[in-house]
Amino acid sequence: MTRSRSTALFAAVTTAALLALTACGSSNDAGSSSSSSSSSSSSSSSAGSSSAGSSAAGAAPAGLINDGEMSLCIDPEYPPMEYYENGTSGDPIGFDADAARALAELWGVELTFEVTTFDGLMPALQAKRCDVLWSALYMSEARLEVADATAFFNTGPGLIVPTGSSIATSDDLSGKTVAVQGGGANEQTLVTLSEQFEGESKPGITIQPYPKTAETVAAVTNGKADALIETDVAAADMVSKSAGKLEVVPGVFPADTQFGVFTVKGSELSPAVAEGVSTLIENGTLAELATKYGLDPESLPAA
Repeated sequence: MTRSRSTALFAAVTTAALLALTACGSSNDAGSSSSSSSSSSSSSSSAGSSSAGSSAAGAAPAGLINDGEMSLCIDPEYPPMEYYENGTSGDPIGFDADAARALAELWGVELTFEVTTFDGLMPALQAKRCDVLWSALYMSEARLEVADATAFFNTGPGLIVPTGSSIATSDDLSGKTVAVQGGGANEQTLVTLSEQFEGESKPGITIQPYPKTAETVAAVTNGKADALIETDVAAADMVSKSAGKLEVVPGVFPADTQFGVFTVKGSELSPAVAEGVSTLIENGTLAELATKYGLDPESLPAA
């Protein structure tokens, strides 16, 4: 598919927006220490319940909030990365949750979950309510100003439309209504593109932000929105569960960012997380989990 001049320009602008702001992440989560809009709960999961990384052996690193325990901030509303198996309760599963189990097993510690809402993830980490934030968040410049991060998956935005839609490029979003989980870089991507359209004397985009990804899907399937923007890994999962009602439009946005595992800025735990993630990539654990959850192992970074 050949991109027009304005689409190519948008790709460059989008890259900057993705780096400058949050994505698949909370609004103002880079510098905010307030979590008044979020709710959280804690649960524990035995690290030994996952077979991933069971052959790895190591000692618990320095810097954990509680000895013998790794607490994980997570929002289990984002399959296949993190979700509840029964939809509403229990221990989270998914790529991120199981990868965190493997990391805890590598260290020989218990894993506990600090479940919080989407916009409360980074504030919870900054408030030291958890040791690690592993919940499909982009490694944006704004986040990296306030937290350390280790890349674990290459990703980017994806566009979902009703099956048979005429939308094929970013140019086709001019004058359209697009749903998005609010407050992150995906929303800012739409703002940037809409402003670009208006600067070219074209109709802008009507942006519909929603708190949850399920609501963005409903907006499209119910005809309230022409399309929705989501990370490519979540987009593939959404389409697979749509009974043929939705499809992904390939190549609309550049896939040029990464999900990261976050720790408190300057924490002595940060290098241990980086080393642990590298080990789980090198020993094949994360590749196995990627396959298990329908992700492409080739999207894992080099160890």
